[in-house]
Amino acid sequence: MSPAQQVWTVGICVLGTVAMRFLPFLAFGRGRRTPEFVRYLGRALPAAVFGMLVVYSLKDVSLVSGGHGVPEVIGIAVTVGP
Repeated sequence: MSPAQQVWTVGICVLGTVAMRFLPFLAFGRGRRTPEFVRYLGRALPAAVFGMLVVYSLKDVSLVSGGHGVPEVIGIAVTVGP
């Protein structure tokens, strides 16, 4: 990839990121109430994402061979922590 293509690629990525960051402020500006569905997603999605990450991380763990999932259990215990 040439330097010009690299600059264009980075520039487009920056513009896309900035647009996605400011879009909610433009769509739900001051004086407007945030739709109930969007508020529901704000409450429900964080737990759903963490659940998906746990399932994805543990999908290939075998309890009948190797370490029997001990490293994964230790990792979860350290992450959840006291």
